[in-house]
Amino acid sequence: MTGGVMKKYFLMIPLMIFPYAYLIFFTYMTYTSNAMDRLFDFHDGTDIWYGIAVEYLIYIIFIVFYNTIISGRGKYTAYESAKVNLFVKGIQVPAYIFHFVLGMMGCVMSVWGIGIIMVALIVDLVTILLTGISSIGCTIRMKKEKVLRTPAAIFMGIGCFLYVVDVIIAVVYFFMARKHSKKPAIQDVGAEAVGGNI
Repeated sequence: MTGGVMKKYFLMIPLMIFPYAYLIFFTYMTYTSNAMDRLFDFHDGTDIWYGIAVEYLIYIIFIVFYNTIISGRGKYTAYESAKVNLFVKGIQVPAYIFHFVLGMMGCVMSVWGIGIIMVALIVDLVTILLTGISSIGCTIRMKKEKVLRTPAAIFMGIGCFLYVVDVIIAVVYFFMARKHSKKPAIQDVGAEAVGGNI
């Protein structure tokens, strides 16, 4: 794995952990706000965490569009983009399961569970929107490298914004791109064999 791709994985970490971030935020804010107040000798320590949250969201929006642009322009191959896309989607699967369970618990709680249901739904919707936008670059790269034809690229690109379907497509992208990346090598070997027999 090249350093450039490793850097891309690193840059995408905030997006990978996005559906878990609010839990981390509330946990840290709950257990460290008093410590921050004592450290800075004021009672607005929570403002620091809100500031961090805002900066985090700004970065998330930036990296999503940045990834789409550089992937679409070809800074990374279709295979490299597909690997990162699958990794992002895969890391977030447990969060989707957690929010589904959370939503079911909210339904059992009737009216009192509306807040829980809304949190689970909003986090999941925003997450799949962000990762769907990020996947556009991978789809474009797959089309440009002729891994996908135009109708399939459009169809699967839309699917990247749908629950469950997005993960399936990420897996399909990975295997299709990996197979495509091996074709030149196989063809070269075949050409050398033919040349050697002539």
